[in-house]
Amino acid sequence: MLEPQGDAEFWPLSGKPFFYVVISRAHLAKRFQLLIPHKLSEKLPAARVPTTIICHGKTWDLDYMGDQVTKRFQNQSWGGFATDNKLGTGDACVFELMEGGSSSSRIKFRVQILRNKFPAELMENAEGYNMNNPINID
Repeated sequence: MLEPQGDAEFWPLSGKPFFYVVISRAHLAKRFQLLIPHKLSEKLPAARVPTTIICHGKTWDLDYMGDQVTKRFQNQSWGGFATDNKLGTGDACVFELMEGGSSSSRIKFRVQILRNKFPAELMENAEGYNMNNPINID
């Protein structure tokens, strides 16, 4: 499995189950809701389970709410992660399941954050943002 090198922000996924989310206001508002897609939640316990998120060499302890109709992270603990990492609307997070499965008593995700920033080195080539005036990357 390829691991992040040093302070690398991005690395290839390992082939384990993952999901991604593009952050919206609902993920950041005072309710801090992050729902887990069915394609991944069906692989996780149908119970409330302690969860660890690893991102940028730091860890956050959350609860996965697998005993709820809508599978999600516990709102306040997800809110702590979102706030600590200064997530904004348009940012994306990739959650890769590193440990755990349907019968696990604990699960662990590794998270990559992709900021909603257009790369500065491409700005000089950016003449538009739509299909009629595409951005050409040479």
